[in-house]
Amino acid sequence: MDRSVCRHKKVHSNQSSFLKNAGDQSMLSKTTLWIAGLIAVFVSSEVFAARNIVFLNNPSVQDVKDVGSYIVNGTGKPFFSDLVLFAANINGNDPNTPMLYYNTEMSTILKDNIHVVRELQKKGIKVQISYLGNHQYAGWSCDMSAQTATKLANAMVADVVKYGLDGINVDDEYSNCNGNKKAFYSVLKAIKSNPYFSRKVLTKALWSDFQYFSSAQYNVATQLSEGYEMTYGGDVGNLRPYVNYGMNERILFLGISPQYTLASEARPIVKSIVDGGYGGVMIWAPNAFLNTTSASQFYTEIVKAQVGEGEFVKFVP
Repeated sequence: MDRSVCRHKKVHSNQSSFLKNAGDQSMLSKTTLWIAGLIAVFVSSEVFAARNIVFLNNPSVQDVKDVGSYIVNGTGKPFFSDLVLFAANINGNDPNTPMLYYNTEMSTILKDNIHVVRELQKKGIKVQISYLGNHQYAGWSCDMSAQTATKLANAMVADVVKYGLDGINVDDEYSNCNGNKKAFYSVLKAIKSNPYFSRKVLTKALWSDFQYFSSAQYNVATQLSEGYEMTYGGDVGNLRPYVNYGMNERILFLGISPQYTLASEARPIVKSIVDGGYGGVMIWAPNAFLNTTSASQFYTEIVKAQVGEGEFVKFVP
């Protein structure tokens, strides 16, 4: 804006007045550049602010509702940016006849209490659903045909659209068949290619899965919106291989869990995530290990590492 003002003044001023005010114009330019620099830093910090993802394991309706009640004191905004409902299943006795299955907890939320999801979304919290195997001969990476891969992908997308969710999380575990790179890639590509999945996110639980990234032809990094590392050891170095496979640091999140990590141990782990330029933290199953008071304390340690010592998280019912 300031530069356009300068051009406007130059058109309507004579040469002597322009030369007379050259020093002022120079000072204005320096000031403008300084302000622009501050704005750039501010915008950059806003765009790349650390985010916090929560996985709720077989949550109750109240567990889901509580996600939106953890508030960062300094901003008044929710502590969590995303919730992943864990989990729906891929069932079947044959890799080419998979079926989607929703247990009691998932059905209670999606079919009977979808309003709690809408309340979170109104607060700006995205809600994904995770799909994983169920100890049967069906799953993400079973040896299935191309037609089956597309059919499975379309079924997932149809349900995500039906329930108004914001994305799909891939958890390739607990299947009696797995490891087919082509099939796995085909399912993910079919999800991303589905026009009804536009503007939704496809994320992955990252664990023991380098075989799906190391192939130039079937590298799933090209299909993923984000990845959540799930070994829960607190080692930010576990994210580096995924960067090497083509994922940007900003879309990678390190998983921690109150099952394995004390609140006092969380802050240095999160500091290493921030220092590494990664997207943020994924917190596994706090609903199984923390009440609202201990959860607020745990999240406070996280936000202190992300924002500063004076910040804290409070629970506001």
